[in-house]
Amino acid sequence: MGILRILLAISVVLDHSSPIFGFSFVGGQIAVQAFYIISGFYMTLILNEKYIGVNNSYKLFISNRFLRLYPIYWIILFLTILDSVAVLIYSKGNHLGNFSVYYDNFENMNFGSFIFLLFTNLFLFLQDVVMFLGLDTTTGNLFFTPNFRETTPQVWEFLFVPQAWTIGVEIAFYLIAPFLVKRKLKIIIPLIMLSLILRAVIYFHFDLKNDPWTYRFFPTELVFFLLGIVSYHIYKKLQTIEVKNTFLKLIWIGILGFTLVYSFLPISAKSYLYLTTFFMSLPFVFILTKNWKIDSYIGELTYPIYISHVFVLTVIFHFKIPLIGGEGLILTLSTIVFSVILNELVAKKIEKIRQKRIMPNP
Repeated sequence: MGILRILLAISVVLDHSSPIFGFSFVGGQIAVQAFYIISGFYMTLILNEKYIGVNNSYKLFISNRFLRLYPIYWIILFLTILDSVAVLIYSKGNHLGNFSVYYDNFENMNFGSFIFLLFTNLFLFLQDVVMFLGLDTTTGNLFFTPNFRETTPQVWEFLFVPQAWTIGVEIAFYLIAPFLVKRKLKIIIPLIMLSLILRAVIYFHFDLKNDPWTYRFFPTELVFFLLGIVSYHIYKKLQTIEVKNTFLKLIWIGILGFTLVYSFLPISAKSYLYLTTFFMSLPFVFILTKNWKIDSYIGELTYPIYISHVFVLTVIFHFKIPLIGGEGLILTLSTIVFSVILNELVAKKIEKIRQKRIMPNP
């Protein structure tokens, strides 16, 4: 599923920059929710087929997930801070980079607010919750707000790697995944319905139709992780029957094509159509591509692309790199190159450590 995953990652990159020759793929929100479905599928797969027997350990699973996330994140966090320091020195104190929001509001924050923001920047936990907070500049307290965009300052601006809020949602799922993914569908389906009902209540009854409630609230986003679990069960059923390779390729080409031309389609409710199609296609795409080495390598670049692209964009602006072909094209190409370097120098070495921690099951 590597090619599909990288198209989703590029969708987020383009959402934060500009389309490439008119193509913006599925956009940031749909890409993130599709990633949640993939995450639900993969966590169910590895917890049912890898973390079993001698490896059936909650601590081992969680620590291995953290090894996957934190080294790359901390490198990007360090480089982002280093970039801000360089800007501060080069401008002789006239420009503070990412420090500016802290400098402007330091006297408006109390100690607890500062420590919370420091903690979530360092450890990723609760970054999604940041999107539901405002800062009361008279008391220095953080407070819950129905619309973070109506607060000044916007608390998400205190995040050095702002797109990492989705990792906060992922971590929330990882923490409960071992208790969910081995449940039968008679448990998972009602949970899906409850998540959808909660989404409807928030949207229609409380009239919360704005960001962050539309795709950052974990209880309502849980539906996508749960759909990934269902998708895994479909995959297991498909293993018991013979599915023609031609049929698998048609599904793969179809979902890739849908992803590529999504932004051009004049279809009402196309987001629901895409996510439904994505969910249904996932088991077939996995069967087709699970042994493709090139596709697997491409998939390895997904997380580095996602977590580094805002930093890369900042560097492009600071070095005034010519945006030949448009901001989206230059950012995408630069981020891919940077992600290949990250993958080769860091991620692959960490992956060897992660795999060594898995004992062979009899």
